Amino acid sequence: MTSHPSILHYNEQGQGTPLILLHGFPFDHALWDEQARALSDHYRVITPDFRGFGSSPIFEGTYHMETAARDILALMDSLNIPKAGIFGHSMGGYVALALWQLAPERISALGLVCTHAWADTQEVRQGREKTADQVFNGGAKVLVESLMPRLFAPDIDTAEPFLEVTRQMILSAKAIGIVGALRGMASRPDLSATLPQITVPTAIIAGDKDQIVPLNRAEAMAGAIPNAVLITIENSGHMPMFEQPQATALAIRHFLGESLPNPRN
Repeated sequence: MTSHPSILHYNEQGQGTPLILLHGFPFDHALWDEQARALSDHYRVITPDFRGFGSSPIFEGTYHMETAARDILALMDSLNIPKAGIFGHSMGGYVALALWQLAPERISALGLVCTHAWADTQEVRQGREKTADQVFNGGAKVLVESLMPRLFAPDIDTAEPFLEVTRQMILSAKAIGIVGALRGMASRPDLSATLPQITVPTAIIAGDKDQIVPLNRAEAMAGAIPNAVLITIENSGHMPMFEQPQATALAIRHFLGESLPNPRN
């Protein structure tokens, strides 16, 4: 392990097998709060903020997924964690896959939540760049109107309290971080060819009503990874941690219980 210091802010709770939960865009570690609490009875749960988000430092420029993965490795080094279960939601899944490419020996189990391994199409890439320009000029509020309607199941109850929580999380994100992440996601490589090389137990967790990453993408990944299991969260869109928090925590717990030895069990 290297001595490179971690720059990331993180929360930690529980003891046992290390489990790192990576948040999606444009959120922070609080996205995983309910699952972290639920899993901390048997796992050492670490929820970091990516650079540019939450309480982690903000840097100008493009936030490449490989850079974010190296930040996670530095955090693991600083916490003396040689190997951990890595779960990533959406953008966090892109980072988890980049981490697998960089240092597969550091991952004991992999969780890919509402995410996928393919590069952006030219249309999506151009859309991210357009959004980045709008956020640079208008701030995070630009994202609320464009992103919120697509995050949840189409038939979501508009009185759900987590809708306002989500809105406030987006509004609290810093424009420089949003822009850096959008450009980093747009420039990420296609990693679909590496899926058959993933040798650790892998959970593909998908919302059955996800409007951003369709279920067939999750099915394709599960079919390509040798040790993968597909877990579908019913009545959930792109945000199962909020839409179905207990079902999501139970799915992770069951998968880890089947996949990882745990001295606290």
